Amino acid sequence: MQNSSKTKIHSSYFYFLLGFIFLFFFNGRWILPIAAFIAPIFLIRFLRFHKPIKGLLFLVIAGLVSNIFIWKDMMPISGLFYYILMLMMSIFTSLTFIIDRIYSERLKGFVSTFVFPSVYVLMEFITVSTNPSGSYGMLAHTQSSLPFLQLLSITGIWGVTFVILWTASVINWLWDHAFDKHVLRQSLWVYAVPVLIILLYGQVRLAQQTTEDTVRVASINIPKNEQQQIYDNYPDFINEQFNSSFLDYCHIAALSGAKLVFGAEGIINVSSVDEGEFVERVKAIAIKDTIYIGLPMLINPINSTQTLPMNKITWISPQGEILFTYCKAKPTPGEGSYGDGIIRYFDSPYGRIGSAICFDMDFPSFLHQVHSMHIDIMTVPGNDWKAITPYHTYVASFRAIEQGFHLVRATSWGLSASFTNKGQVLSSQDFYTSNNAILYSDVPMKGQTTVYSVVGDVFAWLCILFFISISIFVLIKRVRAEKQNICQQCKIQ
Repeated sequence: MQNSSKTKIHSSYFYFLLGFIFLFFFNGRWILPIAAFIAPIFLIRFLRFHKPIKGLLFLVIAGLVSNIFIWKDMMPISGLFYYILMLMMSIFTSLTFIIDRIYSERLKGFVSTFVFPSVYVLMEFITVSTNPSGSYGMLAHTQSSLPFLQLLSITGIWGVTFVILWTASVINWLWDHAFDKHVLRQSLWVYAVPVLIILLYGQVRLAQQTTEDTVRVASINIPKNEQQQIYDNYPDFINEQFNSSFLDYCHIAALSGAKLVFGAEGIINVSSVDEGEFVERVKAIAIKDTIYIGLPMLINPINSTQTLPMNKITWISPQGEILFTYCKAKPTPGEGSYGDGIIRYFDSPYGRIGSAICFDMDFPSFLHQVHSMHIDIMTVPGNDWKAITPYHTYVASFRAIEQGFHLVRATSWGLSASFTNKGQVLSSQDFYTSNNAILYSDVPMKGQTTVYSVVGDVFAWLCILFFISISIFVLIKRVRAEKQNICQQCKIQ
């Protein structure tokens, strides 16, 4: 028996090695969707054979090492603070594994499999609610299977995270019971059937007919080669050349049948004193070409106490009216803070059109406000960098599935793309491989209401409530056990 126990402990380090390897593909720059399912299986298995403190040490080191590599250049920070953040992320995640390790000793039956996914959802819910990066880096964003991702329309990212980690927990529960036939049958009904229903729901939702009425939306981004020509030939008039190019492309887009035209984040760069004059030029084009134009602008302050440019988008109607101006509400950490946090929209013959800007789309709770607005199409100027391309654009697409709107994201230095409210790609254009300035998207004009848009984060709160309840149960059980031990000792004495 002792030799058998030693063999299992030695084997556990092999499980740790496998889990550690898959951590490099678990999230970040080398994402493999299947790795998010596999890595937790072996890390949980490793912990079954070691005391919590020792296990925590191993997991924190593994998490720190993998985090340093997989998040390199994907986080807009560097230096010592980067390594501190990677350590904090590793500790926070490792604690969820340790809690599962402790609870697995105290709980019997299939209910124990719900602990790990619930506590992980709790951890991510706290992170998303308090982290200035929002949902950026959350586990659900590692997935790309559209049938599976339709779960977003019901539970948000929390349900996707739960299923991933519930899978690891269930497999370990079966492993603990040597894959006994009885427990296999039990897991078939309690795990396999719900997962099958989720996938069937996704297939049915994807098969549903999207409205045939579409509108052509043109998203403009000055291509890399043209930018270089402007820098080389007009070093003293870079902004003026960029601004003029945008106006030229608006006219070209209108000739190609576009009815809504907007650009990438900050494609227009003007001073606060020149903004009014430039907007008047755009109004003239909107009237002439009978199009709606969205102006993503960086407004540079002149003789003002404000030190950072104002990042905003202004929409102009075919009649030359300013429909709304929206200021970026969730800037990339370090940019500063703007806006009042209220998404704006306008009604058009092509549906209700709203806008957010780049990093705003990383915050599910912020986007939840569009439910009461009944927005059909979200137009999102963005500005990324190579390391987060195409990851960041697909993060934005999750909000479309959650809230039921169609999405067009115009991205400088990244992936421009349009999506249906089911996450299906309508068109895309990579800044690093394309020399085209305009991405055309024929976008459905009618969005839809989703369960998640109505109920919000109810699933996350259910997970939190379950974990609190089971923690109370475990605590009571432990107190009773200690009392029984004391009574037995008294009887012996």
